[in-house]
Amino acid sequence: MKLPLAPIALAALCALCPHAASAAMAPTMTQVAGVSVITQPDAVAPLVDITLVVRAGLDRQSMAQSGLAALAAETVLRTPVDGTAAEDAIAGSGGAFTFAVDPSDVRFSIQALPSDANAVLDIARRALAQPRFDALTVGEARNALFARIADDQQRALQVGLDMLSGTLASSANQGLPPNGIPGSLAQFDPAQVAAFYHTYYRRGGATVSAVGPLDELKSDALATLAQSLPDGATHAVAVHVPKLDGTSRQLVAHRNVSAPWLIAQYPAPAIGSKDFGAMLVLAAFMQRTLADIAQVPGVVNPTLASNAVGAIYQYDRAQPSLTLYVNGGIGDPNRTFSTVLSVANVLASTKLQGSIDEFKAMAKGDFVNGASSVQSRAWLAVVFAQSGASPDYVGRSLAAIDATTAADLQRVAKSYLGNPAIALVLPRARG
Repeated sequence: MKLPLAPIALAALCALCPHAASAAMAPTMTQVAGVSVITQPDAVAPLVDITLVVRAGLDRQSMAQSGLAALAAETVLRTPVDGTAAEDAIAGSGGAFTFAVDPSDVRFSIQALPSDANAVLDIARRALAQPRFDALTVGEARNALFARIADDQQRALQVGLDMLSGTLASSANQGLPPNGIPGSLAQFDPAQVAAFYHTYYRRGGATVSAVGPLDELKSDALATLAQSLPDGATHAVAVHVPKLDGTSRQLVAHRNVSAPWLIAQYPAPAIGSKDFGAMLVLAAFMQRTLADIAQVPGVVNPTLASNAVGAIYQYDRAQPSLTLYVNGGIGDPNRTFSTVLSVANVLASTKLQGSIDEFKAMAKGDFVNGASSVQSRAWLAVVFAQSGASPDYVGRSLAAIDATTAADLQRVAKSYLGNPAIALVLPRARG
């Protein structure tokens, strides 16, 4: 049987962002004080973003320390600098100081207007170099994480992704919730947070990535940030557990949501794999297919439908994955869920007919648009540099998409779209 490729609207295919494509110049990387420094000068960007990536993520925690990595990072943000929490002081200058915890890393993003960048960067540097581990600062950090966790628990997609994170992890601690859980966070005292910071906040394996009008920065600004951490390397805490096998891999959670959600996750290739470009195209194919399925009776708003279904290729993770998600509130959930999974099975077992150029164009548009903010550009340069080759994320990705053939797409679908891990996020029973 042959599977015809549905036509895509010209507007969707031409959604490439010209500014983003031109602004995403090939990054350059140097070594400063044992730290990789990546720069992407962009004179027309409205903001400067400096991202610092440190090997202090989930895999530096034991299973009993869920949330400790996030608490250490949040404590940095809440550390007073000249009497004001660093996060608030930077916000007062019109900037932002945020963090995200990944399986292997914690990444801090420092954003500012070009004219304020040096002052803002100095605040962040001082907080990173000497965090305050007193009971008040750690307590404020803990409360901030409690609020973040509560917010995440109201978002069905995030709940599902957190549930599935452990199914592909090579080490169990890499699958822990990024921000921890309230029960574990409540037990950590300031001494434990300080010990985690002093053990894992080291230059070894760290990266500084900067994007924007970098001419405004002092000549030693990035080197000074890199040197805010002491020298030395760290090692992950290995926690091995049996993989989740079997014919049924279904996880269920109940939350205060109005409709059930299905989140299905498949393993996916890493950036350096020969299958990388084909998976980018496959994600675009699945995104379009899911959007078509969502156009069921009762859905009158295309924007609502597109937001309620999707395909996410998380190639920036230690264990890359392709995730398909559907909000059951857009139609008959049983029909929608079964159709989504059957599409993946059919694609893996049938022969594609026709050109895939439309889907390749869509994949290019998705990638370039997803790399349009200074924060995403700074992070992607790190991810691609860590893959062992050039940090040129735009050039490498577009070349990989261009090289993809219909046979590649078929092979990748067959190789990866097998037995998914499934998370169901269901509404709580109302009594």
